[in-house]
Amino acid sequence: MGQQFNVLQMGGRDLKYLFDSNPAVTWNYFDTQLFYYDNTSIEKMTAVIEEQGVFDLVFVQTPLAEPMEALLTLVSTPYNTVVDHHDWQTGYAALEIVEKYRIRPIDYTDEAELHDKLIALSFPGQYGDKISPAHTHIHTSDAIHVTYYGHKAVRFVGDFGDTFCPVLSWRQNLIYDKDKVIEVWPEFHTEGDVELEYVVRLMSLNPEEGVLETFVLSEDALAEPLRLSRRPYTAYITIAVRARYSGVVHIGAVHKRLSRIEFGQLLLGGERFVDDRREEFFYYFNPGDFKPPLNVYFSGYREAEGFEAYYLMQQLGAPFLLISDPRIQGGAFYLGSTTYENGIKQVIQQTLATLGFHHDACIFSGLSMGSFGALYYGAQLHPKAINVGKPLVNIGTIAQNMKLLRPQDFDTSLDIVLAHQYEAVDPDARIARLNEKFWDVLTNSDLQDTSIPLTYMVHDDYDPTAFRDLLPVLSRQHVHVMNKAIPGRHNDDTATVVSWFMNFYHILLKDHFGRDVHAN
Repeated sequence: MGQQFNVLQMGGRDLKYLFDSNPAVTWNYFDTQLFYYDNTSIEKMTAVIEEQGVFDLVFVQTPLAEPMEALLTLVSTPYNTVVDHHDWQTGYAALEIVEKYRIRPIDYTDEAELHDKLIALSFPGQYGDKISPAHTHIHTSDAIHVTYYGHKAVRFVGDFGDTFCPVLSWRQNLIYDKDKVIEVWPEFHTEGDVELEYVVRLMSLNPEEGVLETFVLSEDALAEPLRLSRRPYTAYITIAVRARYSGVVHIGAVHKRLSRIEFGQLLLGGERFVDDRREEFFYYFNPGDFKPPLNVYFSGYREAEGFEAYYLMQQLGAPFLLISDPRIQGGAFYLGSTTYENGIKQVIQQTLATLGFHHDACIFSGLSMGSFGALYYGAQLHPKAINVGKPLVNIGTIAQNMKLLRPQDFDTSLDIVLAHQYEAVDPDARIARLNEKFWDVLTNSDLQDTSIPLTYMVHDDYDPTAFRDLLPVLSRQHVHVMNKAIPGRHNDDTATVVSWFMNFYHILLKDHFGRDVHAN
């Protein structure tokens, strides 16, 4: 059996029939009338949770009654509970657990819309992918100057005429998933008077049926992701771009994600930040027990878009913030425009403020690509600790090493050099500047009150000198450094690295915050 999505409906008419044909959804119905003649409701619900695990979604469709708060405390986890908006004003909004579990009303205009939303929300896991600008057909005339920047972007310069004309189309298609709400987000930005429109088509898997639907979207219409509502079929999503007038056009990837509609990005409660060049990062805040520290985790490289380490952070019990970078092929090391980088810092600072924590009541962490984010932003925000595994800090060197040390392995490093240093003509200058971006931040920071555990690979073939480069800089700042060396190359023995990474987390939590995870 595949991954399951576990739902509890409390009150109302049993809606299990909506999911009879969906084996991935386990629907549980609790008749709230039992409150009035059965005082064992809590015990019975506890037994269900022990048997099936926690509920991924709790749908409440009953006015607030005396036993409900105790029952919601039992079944709710952050963001998993929604209350019918007709019942919301019967007292739910005033409950203390609303803030703790981020309980929200679900709005709808009629029963059909309610059913549609519940079906859209009810799927296990998270998923997103993209199609790269490297896999495109160019349709412009020779008068338009075209430059490819790897998987980052295609750049067009010239006069496209007074009417919209084809610029490029993708050789690959995205997939529209049957009975899912899909969000499509293209990366692009322009300079000058040029205007764009995207043509999105749903194509039948049956070639004889051809085009099922067509959407022509202006730049204004794409200020928010294109949301494709549920449809009873699977289809291809084809993308093409048109342009008019003159200027410079930068076309990046087109992203596709399974949508949680208004209840979150990727996960229930997930959030999205986008800068003025349409580059994104995602973040998810779980308040845990509302006690220090806030554990901030930067996801590693992942081609399937989404959050990483949810369960690792959850098991620590403390509040945590997951941050994910979906750009290029599997992430762009959390570097970007000033707006982008300030956005990451602001999200962390705002989360600390929400919890009422000071800047040092947090631990930054990450593995591999995530280690860069943890160290780079940790050097600027001064957390109590920065816990990293398989550290990567010399991004330019990682790209340089691909030629001889790792042929055709992790070629996204070349895209990252192009993405962040494309104005430099000389390749060596690009590499040096990208390395310097990290070291300028770290060497000018003050981390003497920060503990930094480092779990590194002895024979790392991505960034072989990362640990040796970090140690003298951190020593000069009188940083408390802990380290563990693991034999092997960068992608070897991840299980041991994660084990030590979590071991260091337990040490930090106990020594700095008095939290003994093993005692729970």
